[in-house]
Amino acid sequence: MEITIKDLENNLKTLPKELLGNVNDYIDFLKEKYLNKEKNNSSERMQEETFKLTENQKKNLDNQENLDDSEFQDHDEFLVELKKEYGL
Repeated sequence: MEITIKDLENNLKTLPKELLGNVNDYIDFLKEKYLNKEKNNSSERMQEETFKLTENQKKNLDNQENLDDSEFQDHDEFLVELKKEYGL
């Protein structure tokens, strides 16, 4: 099944607003990755390819720099929640 722009729009409408920036950053990442791949089709250049962070991604990383470990959820606990929510 081919995904249409309408499918993406409907999906975005149900996404929490605070995650829209992440989606936009990911789209920028994909465009950068695949546009560069088309321009530089040599395998050597692809191995050396570096990815640039958007300004929003840089800010997100800077904001996490001094976080305490207690501010993060335990990975086992998170995995249990994922399995429960998505039936994994």
